[in-house]
Amino acid sequence: MNVEPQSLENLISEFASLPGIGLKTARRLAYHMLSRKKGDVERFADSLMQAAEKVHPCPRCHAFTDEDICPTCRAREGAKSICVVEKNSDILPFERSSVHKGLYFVLGGVISPLDGIGPEALHLPQLVERIKAENIEELVLALGSSPEADSTALMIDRMLAGVNVKRTRLARGIPMGSDLEFIDEVTMLRAFEGRVSL
Repeated sequence: MNVEPQSLENLISEFASLPGIGLKTARRLAYHMLSRKKGDVERFADSLMQAAEKVHPCPRCHAFTDEDICPTCRAREGAKSICVVEKNSDILPFERSSVHKGLYFVLGGVISPLDGIGPEALHLPQLVERIKAENIEELVLALGSSPEADSTALMIDRMLAGVNVKRTRLARGIPMGSDLEFIDEVTMLRAFEGRVSL
């Protein structure tokens, strides 16, 4: 016999669909939300809806923004280095540690045939076009350290054959299989400063 109402089960399922949230944590979050005052829950739901309606990928770099062009692309226009990351949250460690003063580009993932993600699912052609159009001098690949990231870096390197741009990757100070968003500032600084040519 199920003691939880269907609407509560639905809420638990939605929380459990988020990355890194297991069923126990999802249940705890659902119960917590339902124990809050109705006004608090409405504010939470409203902020989620506003973000869903207003936040969109920047047309230049694919970072999240609620403006026509993201503040980084606008403020750093003319910069000659571009840091390529897998997902939006990977930008935060670079900005927190202030190691990169150039532009960013969010690929939207890495090549992973087992997950059904091929090169066509990423923003690779737009990256190459941006490098050429903006005369980028250095491309910093900050895709983490996994076989999928290595394959993606190799694909980018091949696509840029004949393009005059220095290509570097972060040093291997970042542990295998870790997400960039969880890396501390010192590790990020050392990895960025120790980047190597491809």
